[in-house]
Amino acid sequence: MEIFSTVIEVIGVVAFSVSGAMVAIRRKTDLFGVMLLAILTALGGGLLRDMIFSFTPPAIFGLKWYLLLCVVVSVIVFLIARKYSKTYLENETKIEHINDIFDALGLGIFAVMGTKVGIEHGFANDAVITISCGVITCIGGGIIRDVLTMSIPFVLVKRIYAIAAIWGSSVYYVLHLFEINDGIAIVAGVSVTFILRLLAMIFKWNMPKAIK
Repeated sequence: MEIFSTVIEVIGVVAFSVSGAMVAIRRKTDLFGVMLLAILTALGGGLLRDMIFSFTPPAIFGLKWYLLLCVVVSVIVFLIARKYSKTYLENETKIEHINDIFDALGLGIFAVMGTKVGIEHGFANDAVITISCGVITCIGGGIIRDVLTMSIPFVLVKRIYAIAAIWGSSVYYVLHLFEINDGIAIVAGVSVTFILRLLAMIFKWNMPKAIK
């Protein structure tokens, strides 16, 4: 089961690294900026979670090869965009939709894996803390990325973003309480968040705003 969790986490790191790199390219940053924003998008949420809840040392320092994975993925995305820059610019809208899919996948995975971290640190009996661990893990990196690129964070404007993460985290948490197989619980939690985000994008579901 530990191997399964690691594989899922690696997929999340790759998905968020691609998303972060694509946002950086759209903001016209240089190679270093692409790598940095990929790392922050993928790992910044976990670092923020560990700082808030005093989980020491932060997990990021024990998984240094995740940093390397982020760099490799971001460089690949950078080189593809650079080689096919004209095509990239001509299909910017389609590329943004692709980015949203990677972002939705990363959101679901880190919502669940962050919740799992909260449980493993002894907060299984506190739903608020445990689910908060999941939500902070999956949205924290994107917030840091968007602040650095002077954009309104996705979580404040994207269709059903944090709400989808809360649902996925909650599903995993409840299934854990009922002692459902952890692999099934992980897949269920990730799927709920991912599907909610995709449906929100397709059907343009939004939280209400005071002024449209």
